[in-house]
Amino acid sequence: MNFCETDEAKELADLARDIWMGYFPSIIGSDATRYILDMIQSEDAIKQQMNDGYIYFFITENGKRAGYLCIRPDGDSLFLSKIYLSDGFRGRGLGSKTLDEVLRRGKELRAKRVFLRVNKQNSPAIGIYKHKGFIIVGEEKQDIGNGFFMDDYTMEYRF
Repeated sequence: MNFCETDEAKELADLARDIWMGYFPSIIGSDATRYILDMIQSEDAIKQQMNDGYIYFFITENGKRAGYLCIRPDGDSLFLSKIYLSDGFRGRGLGSKTLDEVLRRGKELRAKRVFLRVNKQNSPAIGIYKHKGFIIVGEEKQDIGNGFFMDDYTMEYRF
């Protein structure tokens, strides 16, 4: 993983767009995918998140950018905000390795838990999280505007 600097936010937004448009339309639809990208994964939105304490990393394999990760310390917890891999890098253990790194950082920070939100229809991700020891602790349906909702599970890993 490589730390993402503010001046790399455009590259990160472009990577996010490629990943999301290749994966999420089948789960939430194309219009919702574009709306969410514009709202939380645009260059400006990413820069604002960085200013608000979110820490982005490029996930790399053999020198290639395979995806990205975003975390934010939150009191005695670590919030795993985003973890996404490009299509060609999925199913090769890279996501699992990245989650191990997140958990290691959580321990390093002496967090009591790592928590995240995941779309209820994203079965592959839910399966990976459960395999790593995360449990579902709640559900959240959030109105994000324009008639779109995020319908997620809240999951956590407790140390």
